[in-house]
Amino acid sequence: MNIKHSLHYSTYLSNTLKAIKDNLLLIGLGLFWIIRDGFSMKALTDNLFALVVLIFTLISIILRIIEARITKYWIEDDKLMLETGILSKTVKEVYIGKIQTIDTNAGLANQILGGVIMQVRTAGDGIELNSISKSEAERLSNFLTERKRQIRNEVQHETEYSSHDEVKDEVEMKTDDRFDVVYRLGFKDLIFMSATSSGMFTVIAIIFGIYSQIDEIISLDKYLNPVKALLGEGYMYLIAFLIVILIMSYIIGIFVTAIKYHRYTVRYDGDVINVNYGLFERVDKYIVMKNIQSVKETQSYFRKLFNKAKFSVVTTSEMQDGEEIGDDELELLPFISRNKGYEIVRQLLPYDFNAVNHVIPKRSIRRYFQVSWLFIIVITSVIQYYWFDYAWIVGVLLLVLTFITALIKYKNSGYAIVGDELSVCNGGLLSMTTTYIKEQNIISLSVNSTPFMNRASLRNVEVCVAAGMLGSTTSLDYIELDDAARMYDWFMMKERIEYEADA
Repeated sequence: MNIKHSLHYSTYLSNTLKAIKDNLLLIGLGLFWIIRDGFSMKALTDNLFALVVLIFTLISIILRIIEARITKYWIEDDKLMLETGILSKTVKEVYIGKIQTIDTNAGLANQILGGVIMQVRTAGDGIELNSISKSEAERLSNFLTERKRQIRNEVQHETEYSSHDEVKDEVEMKTDDRFDVVYRLGFKDLIFMSATSSGMFTVIAIIFGIYSQIDEIISLDKYLNPVKALLGEGYMYLIAFLIVILIMSYIIGIFVTAIKYHRYTVRYDGDVINVNYGLFERVDKYIVMKNIQSVKETQSYFRKLFNKAKFSVVTTSEMQDGEEIGDDELELLPFISRNKGYEIVRQLLPYDFNAVNHVIPKRSIRRYFQVSWLFIIVITSVIQYYWFDYAWIVGVLLLVLTFITALIKYKNSGYAIVGDELSVCNGGLLSMTTTYIKEQNIISLSVNSTPFMNRASLRNVEVCVAAGMLGSTTSLDYIELDDAARMYDWFMMKERIEYEADA
């Protein structure tokens, strides 16, 4: 393992696709300007800017391939080393004894070419190998696991600890045969989850995003004029067209969600939770128990009719790369009966999951929507006056939605404090989320207000746990001053105890 190894050749393809994706708009503009003038030598000379853009993109692709070619990884002095960079070499290292999890995933290109992306994670950092062969990933994973076990045994022998718990500072990585399956998403639940997900809206957003990008390069009006002419004949055609778009988006959304969560399985070995799923992109993640900062239950109002919910966990950020920032909330049980879900998470996690008390006072209702109403009225009035005669319809709809959201927040939001656990519930327009936090995981609890809130004896509370670059924040707005004081005193009691213990 001391020999420097190169990345798998599938990295060349994935890096090429990333470079094309990053420069897609420039490539489209360059090709459009050249093709528009006949794709001749004269067209190239007349559109030097377009030619420069294409050359720049080609250079970017070549540099990505060269970077993948010269990237090396190896084992040295019980450290996993990764060397990257073309002009300036950067060497990143991870001590094997500190490794907590090894995650792998493979996109469609990786699966076709036989490569996998491996992420070796510690509590505060990690290394991503994008990508290596499946056989090499298995060999490297086995080596790191075995060497970590040996290092831990050496430390235990040298320090001669009498208690096994005292040396268990890091969680030992487990082999797959030691995991027990605690949850598997069945086919019926997969289809039901896909049919009740928000995939339809995602598809619509993607379609409009693609349309806007293409329309900037090639005018689509001549292709859409027949449709526009048909829609201009009456509202019935417009309604029929919108219905067809929604149905198509809904069907596509079902397939997208079903493919993503194909064979979703959760396994557990006592210290580590393993989650793997996906058809075209197979994801294999490991969650170290001690890195979990909070637990969330999310339930849409439609799924509530069928007593279905989603459970996720917020973990400390283990990678410092830009792609990992914000990826601190991981789905644990994406779709399950609410009662069964709590039964499973109680087995996995040391939480009591206490029910919240709905404590929002009635005088807080208007404060949930009054600022939004003022903003909506001003913007709608400007659009109505200068551009669109029917903007008021959209404005009225938004006013109604914000008012409904305010009522939902009033009815469902609340908190509970039992022992060392805080429960916070927030209601939204489409769903409500309940967050469970242990006091030792809270890094800050702040109480905020405005002069107007002071007159009404109301406060906003924000609770932050370690996750990502900025942490993960749970808030509870416009609660009674006494409730905010109770939450603050509960948190400060923990701080005082810790301070006295350190003193």
